[in-house]
Amino acid sequence: MFSSSLVLIFSCAINFLNAGDVYPPAELMEEIVAPLHEMCTTRLSKTDDDVASYNIETNKPDMKCYMKCLMLESKWMKESGQIDYDFIISNAHPSVKDILLAAIDKCMHVEYNDDLCEHAYNFNVCLHNADPVHYFLP
Repeated sequence: MFSSSLVLIFSCAINFLNAGDVYPPAELMEEIVAPLHEMCTTRLSKTDDDVASYNIETNKPDMKCYMKCLMLESKWMKESGQIDYDFIISNAHPSVKDILLAAIDKCMHVEYNDDLCEHAYNFNVCLHNADPVHYFLP
């Protein structure tokens, strides 16, 4: 259940504002985002401040590997490095699905890179560029 719920992380990675309400709700962030964030920050010796202060344009190798961890744990990327678009699309949380799919549609052809940290980073850069207003790194 935990791993199937992790896919919501990236569904929530597209921050959705609806009628003045902030989405995702705090309880979803606590239940879903926090465990994944904790797992990847611990595994990579990152702090909350490292993640919160990260600017995607700085292209830091350690943060690229944080993105790889998030993508692997959320099942958005397979161990082979293949981005699992079908999984992302079919498991997108309904409240962010339209925004997420619009961004994903622009990133369907991110060039594969053998370095999975770099590959995850390139995909996240694409998502950021596709929708900089709603993108955030959990």
